[in-house]
Amino acid sequence: MHTGSLSQADALPRVSVVVAVRNGIDDLRACLAAIRASTLAAHELIVIDDASTQDVVSVGESFGAKVVRLAQNRGPAFARNRGAEIASGEILFFTDADVRVHPRTIEIATRTLADDGSLAAVIGSYDETPADPHFIAQYKNLFHHWVHQTSKPEAKTFWSGCGAIRRRVFLAAGGFNEGYRRPSIEDIELGFRLHARGERIRLEKAMLATHAKRWYLLDLIRTDVFLRGVPWIALMLRDRHDPKDLNLSARSKLATVLAGLFVLSLPLVMLLGHGLAALPALALLGATGMVSTWAGRRGRVASAAALAVPILATAAVAAAVAEPLAIVPLGCLVALASSHFDLYAFFAKRRGLAFAAAVLPMHLTFQLCCAASVPLGWLRHTRDLRRAERSADGPAIKELPPLPRNTPAQQSIGA
Repeated sequence: MHTGSLSQADALPRVSVVVAVRNGIDDLRACLAAIRASTLAAHELIVIDDASTQDVVSVGESFGAKVVRLAQNRGPAFARNRGAEIASGEILFFTDADVRVHPRTIEIATRTLADDGSLAAVIGSYDETPADPHFIAQYKNLFHHWVHQTSKPEAKTFWSGCGAIRRRVFLAAGGFNEGYRRPSIEDIELGFRLHARGERIRLEKAMLATHAKRWYLLDLIRTDVFLRGVPWIALMLRDRHDPKDLNLSARSKLATVLAGLFVLSLPLVMLLGHGLAALPALALLGATGMVSTWAGRRGRVASAAALAVPILATAAVAAAVAEPLAIVPLGCLVALASSHFDLYAFFAKRRGLAFAAAVLPMHLTFQLCCAASVPLGWLRHTRDLRRAERSADGPAIKELPPLPRNTPAQQSIGA
């Protein structure tokens, strides 16, 4: 990737930044301010108001954006497509309203596409400084950062949180699939279609953005299973395509198997009359969960506690129950963490040992979400096949019709 001087900006393709939003005007202000502070000014800034109940129009216009208000809430896929239709730039840069791009991110994306004419799109990653300080948000966003930063540069997916694509390619592919009525995997599905068309997508690790979303545990589980995991599995089965990168690497699949084995081992030892054998593993999870109260703290006390509390608690319970079968569930947990040793090392380096230790229950939860998504995704795929048979549609990738090109901007678009 070349990073020429800004004096060369006139030679770069024109960029239209598209932000789809439904409420959350405080996050939107920060998002638009970050875009306006970019080292490469966008040719145009387009905000698609997905039938918000807040005054998104005024906020968008205050930053000089072209604002289109939808008459009905149709989801981000529909909203982004409307933005792409009215855009006049050669490159579409998509970002979410709760994302703040770094100053050079749009420039990096534009120069990357300008320097390599064989690329159709480029995506980035979240940075190491999530806006929300709470543990779950820190874990989730840092995990996303680590996954993207350690993945192969040649990607097979798209990401609408911080991604740029040539407008002609986007329109020709039919844009985002509007069948996804809620924030889901509409960007991943687009990436699958682009890959099937022979288009190249690059994961550019210098393209960074800050995520402001606050995650709660139940919301995270619901999202990982029903809005991402299940439709993602169904999509892979539909298209017979396993990209083997990002969250689908071989060791990620191994970790999912280990998480499933851990859960299965608990009733197994009980059925064998050794219910107490589950206690050491549960003690390890409980102790690492307790360590989360020190997450983010550095220094000798926090580090010593992060190591000593889980080890001593697990050892004490194991000695008390004296069950040889305790090695089964406990071994699954240790193997799960060992499969991603570099992930835990990353957390320790960035947030301290206490934070890294506290990640174990969250890592287990994520892999269990992945495990639950497999049978549920298969069921959804089976349901989709039956519906497709009734409508004479096949299960392979169905190319969407091209989106229309420039459409006059309207203040309100109906259903």
